[in-house]
Amino acid sequence: MKNLALILFFASLSSNLQAQKIVGGEWSVGSRLGGSAGISLKKHAEGNKSAFELIAANAFDKQVKGFSVTALSEKLTPLNDNGQLSALFGGGINFNFKDQTKFGVSGILGFDWRLKNVPLTLQVDWLPTLFFINESYFSGINGAFTIRYVLNRKKFESN
Repeated sequence: MKNLALILFFASLSSNLQAQKIVGGEWSVGSRLGGSAGISLKKHAEGNKSAFELIAANAFDKQVKGFSVTALSEKLTPLNDNGQLSALFGGGINFNFKDQTKFGVSGILGFDWRLKNVPLTLQVDWLPTLFFINESYFSGINGAFTIRYVLNRKKFESN
């Protein structure tokens, strides 16, 4: 009887954990380190299905050295029931400022992990960029790890 009570207790805990989902709508800011190093600002949409990310960074690609600003629209696909871990893909524009301003388009592919008990998000991604104004060049080495602090953390909600 005691074992049955323990099993029921843990089963109810696990079902409560699975029923909680991220609300979305948070702003987060943090550091991006990898093929470029800089700052990332991200806004998750309500419902946590998409996000907008702005990256200001210094690139380490020999052909694309200098300061760049990238604006991205991202689609998030949850990989678990509560929406904490998501695959992300999307695209946007990139401006690079060195000797002359270069313009291009960027894609993004990666994973976004929103921690439940700590106001942090972690992201690992690949950000290839094709420059086509003032220079034609494909930069495919910009993989990075980003850690962000959630500015307006929202609680998980139950279904």
